[in-house]
Amino acid sequence: MAKDKISKELIILGVIVLLYALQGMPTLDFDSYALRFRPLPEKFIFARYALSLGIRIFLLAAAVGIFFRREIFRKIIIYAGVFTVFTVYWKHPVIVYKRILMWKVAQGALPASVIPRIDGLAWASAAASYLVDIIIALGLIYLFTRPKIKRQFQ
Repeated sequence: MAKDKISKELIILGVIVLLYALQGMPTLDFDSYALRFRPLPEKFIFARYALSLGIRIFLLAAAVGIFFRREIFRKIIIYAGVFTVFTVYWKHPVIVYKRILMWKVAQGALPASVIPRIDGLAWASAAASYLVDIIIALGLIYLFTRPKIKRQFQ
């Protein structure tokens, strides 16, 4: 495929990466971000915040860059996928899901009868998030290493 014609697949992939980067973008207000991750240590929360913001900025740049078919941006997406697979547990601490579920009980959105099962529900919620992130990351790694897509970056 000639470099001057971009494929529909690559356009779709670019849009997916763009939306994925935007949906996961943390708020620029660190205090409201940190509130979700307490009682974790503040240094841990800040490191997670900085990394999350950094990854999203790289993914936004990569999403735009792949429309121009620059090899560096294809590689950034692949590396971000690998990074996500290896850090997914750190990305979604179970304690956050437990706090959210307890908040929903306090607000009346969930019945108090779920409290004895909160730990299991928090782990199930985290596992679902792990699965979604891993599937998306592995999907992007696979798609951006396919020969048809790789040729468009040469």
